[in-house]
Amino acid sequence: MKKTLLTLLLASAVAFTAGCSKAEDVQPQPSEVQPETEEVVTEPDSYEPLATVRERNIEEAGDFDYEIYEGRTIITKYNGKASNVEIPAEVEGVPVCEIGFYCFEANYQLESVTLPETVDIIGEGAFMDCGSLSQINIPANLKEVQRGAFVGCVSIPEMTLPATVTRVQEEAFTACEGMTSLTIMNPDLAYENWGLEDLPNLVVYAPEGSSAAAWASAMGKLG
Repeated sequence: MKKTLLTLLLASAVAFTAGCSKAEDVQPQPSEVQPETEEVVTEPDSYEPLATVRERNIEEAGDFDYEIYEGRTIITKYNGKASNVEIPAEVEGVPVCEIGFYCFEANYQLESVTLPETVDIIGEGAFMDCGSLSQINIPANLKEVQRGAFVGCVSIPEMTLPATVTRVQEEAFTACEGMTSLTIMNPDLAYENWGLEDLPNLVVYAPEGSSAAAWASAMGKLG
């Protein structure tokens, strides 16, 4: 009886050992185990360029750098030192339609600018920090004033945006502390944080019942 029991115990031990060995054989190696919470991110080899990125062909004429693109002349930089500047209506027979990005930025001696009626876009930061600029005409066919176009123009007292203006981007008039009058002709022009809230003496004039009048009233600046 004892011999039979001993034989059974030995057989069980062998079977248990064989089972453990087999289980260990199928365990993955440490290098094969991936943490359950770790996500492997593969960086792309390259990124598609933005649709607006293009090769630019900048030319120079007198005090101006410019680019002609798709039948439009863009004034890209003013290099002169005059206090009173008149932008030409055309370059190489092509109408000047846009005052480009940061074209007059930090031109502290600039006091007045005459824009041709062909201009329909005033670009981002075009007159940023032109602290002495006090006179600028707004063309009757202007369509867009881009972001920060007049930031820090503390000497501009008033401005009228014609009905053709369909968009004024954020911070267009931030820190224009000398501005006391802004006339909005387009009744549907939306407000996109132009920086008017912080202009202490500003009065906004807009068509009665228009969305422009509504947001001006909400700011307590409707005239």
